[in-house]
Amino acid sequence: MPTLYRDYRPQKFADILGQNHLKITLQNELADAKLGQAYLFCGPRAVGKTSMARVLAQAVNCERRKSGESEPCGECAACLSIRRGQSLDVMEIDAASNTGVDNVRENIIASARLAPSGKMRVFIIDEVHMLSLSAFNALLKIIEEPPKQVLFILCTTEVHKVPATIISRCQRFDFKRISPAEIVKKLSFIASQEKIEISREVLEDIARQSGGYLRDAESLLGQVLALGEKKIGVEEVELILPRHHNQEALDLLDFLAKKNPGGAVSLINQLADNGVNFKNFLEEILLILRKIMLQSVQPGLAEKLGLDFGESLELRISHLSAELPLAACLRILRRFLELSQEKSASIPQLPFEMAVVELCLKAGSDDKSSVNNASNRPTASLVKEASTPKERAVDAPPIIAADLNEAEVAARWPEILIKIKKHNHSLFFVLQNCIPLALKSGLISLRFKYKFHRDRLLDPSIKAIMEETLAEVFQGRVTIEALLDENLELGTDMPVAAGPTDVAAAPITETKKPGGVLGGLMENFGAEVL
Repeated sequence: MPTLYRDYRPQKFADILGQNHLKITLQNELADAKLGQAYLFCGPRAVGKTSMARVLAQAVNCERRKSGESEPCGECAACLSIRRGQSLDVMEIDAASNTGVDNVRENIIASARLAPSGKMRVFIIDEVHMLSLSAFNALLKIIEEPPKQVLFILCTTEVHKVPATIISRCQRFDFKRISPAEIVKKLSFIASQEKIEISREVLEDIARQSGGYLRDAESLLGQVLALGEKKIGVEEVELILPRHHNQEALDLLDFLAKKNPGGAVSLINQLADNGVNFKNFLEEILLILRKIMLQSVQPGLAEKLGLDFGESLELRISHLSAELPLAACLRILRRFLELSQEKSASIPQLPFEMAVVELCLKAGSDDKSSVNNASNRPTASLVKEASTPKERAVDAPPIIAADLNEAEVAARWPEILIKIKKHNHSLFFVLQNCIPLALKSGLISLRFKYKFHRDRLLDPSIKAIMEETLAEVFQGRVTIEALLDENLELGTDMPVAAGPTDVAAAPITETKKPGGVLGGLMENFGAEVL
């Protein structure tokens, strides 16, 4: 496999990807002959810290660089010897292998006192945070008062481990990860130099998988070029690169935006049949949702943070963000974050199926504003159950039902019981063991003595039937609040289902039923003697 990151290492400031804010500062200092004595390059791995240090070392020692210029020529003896690693004036020291104070004294302090053969002696100390405390103390004095023709460049990925006394004596430069667009541009250049035709989709995939680290991207490209093909497309690299499923992730989000649980579940099972790793697939979904969220908050913010998916996907993401409001995006993002923390199931796709079905069912109620209902809900000292989404309440009238006092509600209660009994006998039995309170601001409270009865009413399907019936009787949208009161007395004066005169229904005839436990079960589940 070709070592592309060595073959195409930057030799000039112009060759370094990104980091423009740092390049401009260093080039201005070179042009004005106002270089510092010590620099601290910190940032993630594989973003160009050591490459920048080598280019700077070439620039200060270049024999052909004129006053007012900043770029090394790359052709003189000094530049060539530094490029080949043969220069006696440029010492690269791996602090991870030379952590002790003796190494610092022998390799750095003693060498710094010697006159350079060229213009300047440059010490590039990589992973400087690995030095011991005593080694840092030995290095401190020479950095504070270095010889005139000595330049120190310290590189680290963990700047918090570098003593503050060292940092305060250096010019600090913070490197950032490289954007996918810049990585694609560099990979395209390398492919053209290698005379390989490679599809842009493959290059974008490599850039995304690299995570903004150029050396990782060049290593992945080297694996692809090792195929020996002159023309490389997506099909050729599927066995080499971990395959991304961004298109499928966008398809799934499309189904959620359109509230299509059937399509979403079918797609998930298709991915399961293809052996997709759902953990990785979930990460791709989260990245897309994060992109949509940031884009909704502030246009251009996602790109600044390096969330670039390439031209082919950016167009689809743009269309999806137009169909997916910020509130819905946050709801989906929150649910998938919960899913990412759940343990794996015996059926890998089952948690995913449950999540998408739940999101589609919630979409109708959660995306609408419910501020008024929430603010008007009275506070009760009794035990309450959290409101449950009304999956079947989409047909309810949009107008909130008129307010009624307890007496008015009790007068209409028999009519409600008769209608409920036609739909669900067990719900009819539950409602005979509760006391309705007043209807206010579209909210009616039902008091229960037994937790079993309250929990039965709060079952989503049962609650939906109840709210639809209340909406029909009271001519407006009604929300149920179930309260538990263990001290509640269920008297004989409770409203019962004695058919009112305005309801065109046949008289309810009493059928003799067995007593005891069997009779109670028959009453509870609406059974009849045949």
